[in-house]
Amino acid sequence: MRLKIHFIIKISNSKIAKRIKEQVRIKFDENKYQVKISESSFKGETKTLARQAVLNKTDLIVACGGDGTINEIINEIKEKEFKIAIVPIGSGNGIARHFNIPLDISKSLDLILRHNYTYVDIGKVNESVFLGNVAFGIGADFIKNYHKIKYKGLVGYFLAFIKTIFSIKEKQFIIDIDGERITSSPLILIVSNTNQQGYNFTVTPKAKTDDGMLDMFIVENISYLKNIINIFKIILGLNFSPGESIYKKIENLNITLQKPIKNIQIDGENLNVNRGVYKIKSVKNTLQLITPN
Repeated sequence: MRLKIHFIIKISNSKIAKRIKEQVRIKFDENKYQVKISESSFKGETKTLARQAVLNKTDLIVACGGDGTINEIINEIKEKEFKIAIVPIGSGNGIARHFNIPLDISKSLDLILRHNYTYVDIGKVNESVFLGNVAFGIGADFIKNYHKIKYKGLVGYFLAFIKTIFSIKEKQFIIDIDGERITSSPLILIVSNTNQQGYNFTVTPKAKTDDGMLDMFIVENISYLKNIINIFKIILGLNFSPGESIYKKIENLNITLQKPIKNIQIDGENLNVNRGVYKIKSVKNTLQLITPN
């Protein structure tokens, strides 16, 4: 019986999409595989295509895109026993880098043909799930600004970074973790399942996707000058002095807002919100993902 595979390609570059389709037709023997290739060209279409794949009882869904594409797909299959694979053609590709999935299209397709599945943890924030991370503060504002800029990739990241550091706004949270309460006005608050946030950049280098834990990193919003210094420490991977940051491994936490916020970031995508409490937890061994190891 042929394996049913649905490739969902997030269109950002028509030449890249064409390469993927050509390579799939060459590599996937039609006697062994029943392949469907779909293209997602507007916001929300990836979710619709993933929903169709579920209804069609697809054996494997392949996310061809970046972290946001992966997130859209897993949020449609979060309650199903589904298998996924990744062809990383996004900007930062933080999730793919964490799992050492090749960034080369041909090599990532070859990896899929090996059928090496790994059970991985995911994170959950209220009703949504994430494979990479969820961020509040400057991490969320940065992504919001990035999506407003017409330039993508490193140029877009740089321009979004400049815009973000000159428009930092105070945010006040109460964070409850296993009986411990932290009152925070964070410059950055990120809860991550992976050890990458994209382009080999990380603030959670100890994160694992098989330990049933999430890694939380906080840097306080102190003053404009200190914020700039701390941002460059993060970018350059420099260590913080004791008391300058908080790094914890957690199973779950609740974040209560003292001041309203307009958005959070989930797996590199901006999410407009209007919630007072965010319940975040790790869900162990939830997803089957094709990986090199």
